[in-house]
Amino acid sequence: MIVFLTSISETDKQGYIEETLRIAKKNKQNIKYISLGAMLMEALKADLGATFIPKNVLNIDEEFRALAMKNLIQKLKGEVKKHKNIVISGHATFFWKKNFTNAFNWKYLKDIKPDMFITLIDNTDNIKQRMDVSEQWKEQKMQPDQILAWQNVEVNTTAGWSQLFNKPHFIIPRNESRDVLFKLMLKPEAELVYVSFPMTNTKDPITRKKIDDFIKQLEKYFAVLNPRSIELGQQFGEAEAAQTFLRDLRWFTGKANKIIVYFLPQLVFSAGVLTEINHAFDTTKEVWMISPKRDYGPFEKHLINEMFYTEKEFFDFVKKKGYKELKIKS
Repeated sequence: MIVFLTSISETDKQGYIEETLRIAKKNKQNIKYISLGAMLMEALKADLGATFIPKNVLNIDEEFRALAMKNLIQKLKGEVKKHKNIVISGHATFFWKKNFTNAFNWKYLKDIKPDMFITLIDNTDNIKQRMDVSEQWKEQKMQPDQILAWQNVEVNTTAGWSQLFNKPHFIIPRNESRDVLFKLMLKPEAELVYVSFPMTNTKDPITRKKIDDFIKQLEKYFAVLNPRSIELGQQFGEAEAAQTFLRDLRWFTGKANKIIVYFLPQLVFSAGVLTEINHAFDTTKEVWMISPKRDYGPFEKHLINEMFYTEKEFFDFVKKKGYKELKIKS
């Protein structure tokens, strides 16, 4: 399994990948990690010598960078042949001095032949905080809307690659459970599910714990995308709200195999949950809903495939359907 993982700068993809490698090792699996960025920096330093200043690497002429990348891809082809499972990390695009550029010539992807594409994303506040103290990025004075735009372009470009090569593409939040990438790579029986619940009214700790406990149980059987792993920033604007809509509906609901709706009596049924149910229905996905003490109306019965009043009833159904605990050591 060759995975090409993309993200914008300061998403801390290395930290996420290292956690995946740790889980793989604990479960007696080997995953080779190759960073195209680290390889490029090493090659440029060798070419330019002591005068090379790493923080200004993106000032390098795009054609010179493309040539360096061409040489790296040739080297990478040899590495790919040596390993069964590989995560190759790199950028699809750059946003530097207010301009977007491609990170490399896309034709080189034919030499790597990825089996899967992943884009790692993060909350705008988190990325901005890292950029504001980064030696490379602090001088760029990146604004939230620019970070959102770059993240959107990164996802769209990687999605284009996946369509071109007819390979799956998943978008994973940086703070998502560390076993999601491991499951997608090495546990094909672990279906990707998205948990839908009202986000606006989940502030009290008792409700949050109830949701967390349910998701923890769900992770025993599935690879789970949790919308709370990437929440709106402290002072979100129109652009971030718009991307939240896009992200939850297209990037998460749109990519999942199933939608699990988890609704507690103390929560207010939200427009977000209703929209996700509708989108899942319209794209032929299964929708399962757990909702204690709720009377189901004709619209819910039309849109939702399976409805449960208790978590026990739900997990009994999951087992009866043949799903087994994945037994992953984390």
